Amino acid sequence: MVKAMKNIVRRVLSAMAAVALLSAIGAPAFAQTTAHQRVGVEAKDSLEATVGTTLEVFRSDTAKTNGVEIDPTISLDLFFRRRFGLSFEVPALVWIATGHEAVPRAVGAVGDPEVTASYTFRLSDWRLSAALSYTHPLGIWNYYEARERQIASGSGYPKLGALFSAVRYLDPIVAGTSLRGETCFARPERSGTSTRPLILTANLFATEALNDVVALSASLSPKLSWPRYLNGVPDESGIIYSLTGSASLVFSEKDHTLRVRVSKLLSDYSSPVAFDLGFSHTFRKKE
Repeated sequence: MVKAMKNIVRRVLSAMAAVALLSAIGAPAFAQTTAHQRVGVEAKDSLEATVGTTLEVFRSDTAKTNGVEIDPTISLDLFFRRRFGLSFEVPALVWIATGHEAVPRAVGAVGDPEVTASYTFRLSDWRLSAALSYTHPLGIWNYYEARERQIASGSGYPKLGALFSAVRYLDPIVAGTSLRGETCFARPERSGTSTRPLILTANLFATEALNDVVALSASLSPKLSWPRYLNGVPDESGIIYSLTGSASLVFSEKDHTLRVRVSKLLSDYSSPVAFDLGFSHTFRKKE
């Protein structure tokens, strides 16, 4: 069983690495957290390339057994002349059963990859950014396939997103807000075609540099999700509201960044606490 589990995890990680390399290798969110540590110091680089990986872990039980979900992500962020950005992100999902009699003990699959283009500029002590993103439905989402493979790693929707963020530098504190809107295009289903017209996510965040190496960051993210439309008819659930909170410790030294974060869905007290670990390395080309 242990050997089979290791083989599954190895195949998932190998697939992630292959997809990332084929797409020119690939997380905007992690890059944003890293950027907060710069506390107002403007870089003099004509090109920055940040390669990152994150690993989120939380409890995920099913009707049959208890389990742990692990969500690894590989990302690549390119930043040209301190203004133009291009990001690639390839997520995956691994579920490991903790019950002794569970079959299978572990399953894994690649998720929905995302590409983002952004433009950033400075206005006094503010750093403003606008971005457009596209998410491709590569992961497993179909009910019958998900039931057969016992894992669902994607949404099935092609998604377009737009984001605007504003960051204020108040050395040694960086604070800001962002607003992201997403629309999910048609997804074929057995009983017709479904869409999700709008998902709005706001983010309020602050980061304080404790010293030259360590920074403390916290955020609150309210979210509004419009109902799913099936053949033009909305679900009875209506608009769904949720609120997520997180706190992070970020360790930065030269071109390396390590982040340790804990997060929770605050609007659902029964939801599990999630832990994630992120690491990134930045390559710079001077002007």
